[in-house]
Amino acid sequence: MHPFPKGEGVPARALLTAALVALAAVPVAAATLGVRPDYVAGPYPTGPFTFVNQAVGAGIFYNSGFLGGSAVIGNVEAGYIWDEQEVFDRSGLGLGPAVELYVAGTDVDGEYDFHATMVGHVLAGTGYVAATGSTAAGYSYVGTGLAPLARLWSGAIATAYATSTNAIGVFDSTPASTIPVYRQFFQGIAGTACDVINSSFGYEDPAALAPESLAVDALAFQNPTVTFVASAGNSDTAPVGAPGACYNGITVGSVGGTNFRTPSAFSSRGPVDFYDPASDTLFEGVRAAVDIAAPGENGFLAAYLGSTGGLAPLTSITQDPSPTDLYFTNVDGTSFASPTVAGGIALMTDAAKGLLGMPATALDARVVKAVLMASAARTEGWNNGQVVAGGVTRTTQALDWATGAGALDLTAAGRLYVESTTLDVTNPTGAVIGANGWDLGTVAVGGHTDYAFSVAFGAATELQVALDWFADGTFDGLTDTAARTAFANLDLQVWRIVGGSFAALVAESTSLYNNEEFLRFTLPGPGQYGLRVSLPGMIYNVGLSPIVDQTFGLAWNSIIVPEPAAGFVAALGLAVAAVVFRRRRPAPDG
Repeated sequence: MHPFPKGEGVPARALLTAALVALAAVPVAAATLGVRPDYVAGPYPTGPFTFVNQAVGAGIFYNSGFLGGSAVIGNVEAGYIWDEQEVFDRSGLGLGPAVELYVAGTDVDGEYDFHATMVGHVLAGTGYVAATGSTAAGYSYVGTGLAPLARLWSGAIATAYATSTNAIGVFDSTPASTIPVYRQFFQGIAGTACDVINSSFGYEDPAALAPESLAVDALAFQNPTVTFVASAGNSDTAPVGAPGACYNGITVGSVGGTNFRTPSAFSSRGPVDFYDPASDTLFEGVRAAVDIAAPGENGFLAAYLGSTGGLAPLTSITQDPSPTDLYFTNVDGTSFASPTVAGGIALMTDAAKGLLGMPATALDARVVKAVLMASAARTEGWNNGQVVAGGVTRTTQALDWATGAGALDLTAAGRLYVESTTLDVTNPTGAVIGANGWDLGTVAVGGHTDYAFSVAFGAATELQVALDWFADGTFDGLTDTAARTAFANLDLQVWRIVGGSFAALVAESTSLYNNEEFLRFTLPGPGQYGLRVSLPGMIYNVGLSPIVDQTFGLAWNSIIVPEPAAGFVAALGLAVAAVVFRRRRPAPDG
């Protein structure tokens, strides 16, 4: 292996990479204009400022030249992203418009919208900011989204917007206005599909039984290399709304605080419902919906002030044409935590496509989700219901109700995703594995798939393991209707290995109605350990064919717990001196 050079690639990528690595930021500050979020124009006073891209560790991708350029991000919500705002200006890089495709559902006018524009900024703002005061124009962190060179597709689904100033951003939609957009983004347009789809809106559907919810899950099941990401909602302690309540995506809660480890008070949380179509039974409040959390507080985001979309009722601030250099400040919401994760996935996609030797399975949504969860950072008060009894750590909840596996950590995710000793295994039903890694595996109904660590763990080691799989579904493209047809009950276990055999159970995550399992715990002592994925049976199968096995994503992250005086945490088996990816040399012929 050899280091992946910084800034390698097209001149545009090198130029923007240099700007990001240098942290050439145009400073910003808030103002009060009588509405929230407020907006400001330049000249901008000095900082200090917190850049979310840095806070979530995106630098590991930027430093290696991955800015999302090979990824397609779809954004589906009320209206269109307005890419005439300066943060989307790519002309100085010799590139075309940030939004390359606009798609609207049936009976949708397809208006530019302030909310979609802010979300688009988080996803793929390129970073250009015009000259203000004594500061020259240029590319900076102020305007930079998580994946600043990604290709954006903007989908609009609103059939009508609220006309009251008390309901800014509220809109109506129908299955006909919504499902065709998702269908095209998942299945592709002119031979190209999205790599990741973000949706920062919600509707009440705790069991994910609405036609739109069923369609999203079925399309995700049928198109596994497209990762779906949705916001949890801003209903405080109320349950997560759909599409965040769907099964086959990544649902994102919000965190804030000094280090973005504090669950935001407004972020929706708690269990959602599970419906069994075989017995026609609804089980209320039994399923964890939030998978991970990301920064969603105090955002500084591109403002669209035109008189279309959800902002139209605020006639006191709307204007045509909208200025291109204004920003909303103090913006809160899971709406912006979700695209932070989706943008991070675009960076992962760019790396998976650009690095030699990365297996194609790296693009599978189940792998992406498992890696993000296994690398997530512990949040304040994190609790997934783990208890220790008889020397065995157990959880039937799997995830924290508010933050899932924890807070997004792209530095840890990048290392786990790219530089682990195990990147998928040859045998899909188990293997000997390194201390960190991931796999797209298969388990038979009534059986189990085992992974034995190749090294014994010595010092105190914290192990984070994430397992996820899809709820099966069917989608009819002629009628745009879908059904959820089967749900498998997989379990995740950690065993102590003695004499080459799985001898003693150490920990297990055995939630009944989740399609993800998660463990975070300290191993009980030195020794040899292994992971076991089992499939005791199906919760239901109302499809036409029997289910004989299930494909899953699995990721594991072994972390040496430092002595109190050590002052650092090192990932076992990984180089930590440099946050730069290394190319993997192709295996020699023969």
